[in-house]
Order: sequence, then structure tokens, then C-alpha cells
Amino acid sequence: MVRSLALLFSPEREADRPVAVLDGETITLRRFRSDVAAAAGRLRRAGHRRAAVACRSAYWTAVGWLATAHAGGEMVLAPNILPATLGSLRDTYDVILSDGALPSGEGLLTLQPGSPSAEPLPAIDADRAVVSLFTSGSTGQAKRVAKTMRQLDLEVTALAEILEGVIPPAARVQATVTHQHLYGLTFRLCWPLATGRLVVGASHEFWEPLMSALAAGDVVITSPAHLSRMDGLAALPPDRRPSAVISAGAALPPAAVASSRTLLGCPVREFFGSTETGLIGHRLRDGDSRPWQPLPGASVDRLADGRLHVRARHLATPAGQTTDDLVELRTDGFELRGRADRIAKIEGVRVSLAEFEAALSRLAGAGQAALVVLGGTSPLLGAVVVLDPAGRQELEVSGAFRLSRRLRRELARTLPVTALPRRWRFVRQLPTGPIGKASAADLAALFEAHYAAPENV
Repeated sequence: MVRSLALLFSPEREADRPVAVLDGETITLRRFRSDVAAAAGRLRRAGHRRAAVACRSAYWTAVGWLATAHAGGEMVLAPNILPATLGSLRDTYDVILSDGALPSGEGLLTLQPGSPSAEPLPAIDADRAVVSLFTSGSTGQAKRVAKTMRQLDLEVTALAEILEGVIPPAARVQATVTHQHLYGLTFRLCWPLATGRLVVGASHEFWEPLMSALAAGDVVITSPAHLSRMDGLAALPPDRRPSAVISAGAALPPAAVASSRTLLGCPVREFFGSTETGLIGHRLRDGDSRPWQPLPGASVDRLADGRLHVRARHLATPAGQTTDDLVELRTDGFELRGRADRIAKIEGVRVSLAEFEAALSRLAGAGQAALVVLGGTSPLLGAVVVLDPAGRQELEVSGAFRLSRRLRRELARTLPVTALPRRWRFVRQLPTGPIGKASAADLAALFEAHYAAPENV
């Protein structure tokens, strides 16, 4: 059964049903309600309408969100809880709600346990309760994306169709990703709260403590950034394997798919979407290259210029939304072919950065690759490459210059010579964000004059 997020505290709900795990303590719906009611009362009395929720714990984030919604306000969810990030968004909120992650001060309310005799909670209007998230967009400037609770309800209903029967009802939702972006909000808060799974308050930065905490049937919400860094881990015994491993945010390399299957004992379920659209597609990665399937209730089309157009119940407009993802439709789903905003003109040649990256990643010695456009009036390509063991040995023996020239020669067999990368960096890992995306700015920084590392040319 999928519960509406706006009706979690309806009188008929089971007050003793567990909803979360916080520092080893099981939190019941009764305790959750009292914590929400206490925070909502403080917001109403202070007259705050827009609250930035900045918590380390997913549980207290849920408290801050539901309190804001019951108080008739808007939750602002910054990309992270760094003071500089919150300061850059200062015009978007009236108060910060935190769980002690930030030092107390003016304009900050610390969330606290409520009294069992909690005050009444006003009803939530799911069409007016808004969560504001922020994405960098194409310009690098913070772009506000608003989601109503109704949209999140509809998205979770579709998601539950995919995961029902896969994940046990009593599963705990373990995570390596933050709840500060839409992926984390959807999978760590909305879906478990609506379907009765247990929200685990803390996230795990490293695999070792997460694998120690796993119990049979748990679900792992993670990212390519984490799934690509499992070297040296021991495989979980059968009685402690998760029921599902979920990844989103970027393409998952085949080696990471294999590592997950070997070490965690189950295949990866990948989800595709964006902050603007929410979830669009999903697929099971089990050693093959299956096409993406649209989310239940969603449909995808290919426009004349190759871009993807999606219609779904959880989108703000019935007409749907167009993304910059290039797509190829198939009878059994759809394939992603890079992004329209990742087409560059180098030496007069139109270059698909995604195509070049895929070609480079297939070469011997190159495990992962990312390309970035450098320069102004005369742009050129810079290649950032994560080497596999054979590539690292070649780098040690031959040096960066000879290795880069060998890779260029092999690329020249299938790609235009004039547009090939002219600057190279060989690194241990790509500079990715919390869900595995490598931004152009982070990649370009590797080529700045002050950058120095033993593995670069």
C-alpha cells in the first residue's frame, strides 16, 4: 500500500508502526508525529513560511519537511549543508531548521524531540506544499526547481510499482548518498515513508561501515561514484545480502555492475531522470545491456533533433517536458545517446563528448574517461582518464607522454584526428560530486596552471 505523504498522520494510521532508525533507536509513527508537531508549532508561532532544512540525518530532514508542510510553508533543500552554500541561497528562506549539524545562531532553529501530548497538526494541501531544490543548470548558476507534494506522491506511486515484490516490507533503507538532492529525497524519504519501509537516519560515506550494518533484505541507495570504488572489499555472506542495490545520477560502468553482483550478491537497479523531470526510466543491470524502460505511467518520445520528450503523471504540465538527453527509441524501450548540450565544435568538427568518452574508455588501459572543452576562441579537448591496472603499469613504465600518444593513435582509427584530445590527465578517480557526476568546472580545474600531480601531462 502507498500512503499519501500528506496523510501520514491521519487518525487511522498505526501509531506504533516503526518508521525510522535513528542512532540505533527505532522511531515509531507516534514519536515522528510529536517531533513534527513540535517543529510545526515553532514555525507557526514565529511566522516563518520558508524553511531551509539542513540536517545530517535523513530522519530529522523528514521532520523538518513535514513540519514546514503542516505549517503551510515551503521547504528549501540546498544541494548541501555547507554554510557557504546556504549563504548563497539566503534570499530563498526565512529560517534554517537543523539537527545540530550547524552551529546555533540567529536565523536557525534546532529540531528537538516533541512532547507526547503534541498539539494538533493542520492538514497539508498536497498541491500547495512545495519543496524547492536547486540545480546548476547549463549556466552554472543555481536554478530553483519546485516540486509539490502531490507530484512527489505520484512519482512514489509509480516507483512502488517497480520495487513492490522486490524489497521486503520491513526493509531498512541504507544509503551512501545525501538526502539533499531529489534522488536522495525520493528514495531515502518519500518512498520509504509512503510504503512503510524504515528510514535510516545516517548515511554511510564508506563501504566498510555500510556493509557491516547491512541485514538481509535491506535496500542500498547508492551511486556510480561509490559502486566504482569497491576494491578490496570482502563479499557479503548470503544471510546479510540486500534485496536491491539502487543507483542513479550517472552511467554505471560495467565493472561496477560486476563488483556489485559479486560483493553485494544482487544486481543493480538503475534509475534515470533529472531534478527538473523527476524519474523517467529504469532498468535492471545484471550483466547485460538492457534498454531503459519508461517509469510506469510515463511515455517517452524522440524529437526531430534527437532530444527526449517525456510525459508523466508527476510532471507539472500534461504536455510533458523536453530534456537535453539524446535518445534512440526501440521496440523494447529506449537508449540514451549522450546529451545535446555536450556537443562541441573542435577545429570545425562537431564532436559528441559522450561518443569520444565511450571510445576512449574502450581502449586498453583506460578504465573510465571524461572529456572537457578547454580554451576560449580556439577550443580544444582535455581528456581525464582513470587507468585500469594495466594502464597504470604502462604509465609507470612508459610515462604520461608516451601513454597519451598511444591512446591518441588508437582513437585516430575511428575518430577525426583534428578533434582528438590534445591535453591529458591521468588520475586515480574522476572528480565527481555526491552522485557520481563529473562537472565541467571540476574537470577543467585539473588543467589549470597551479594543478600538479605525478600522473598528468
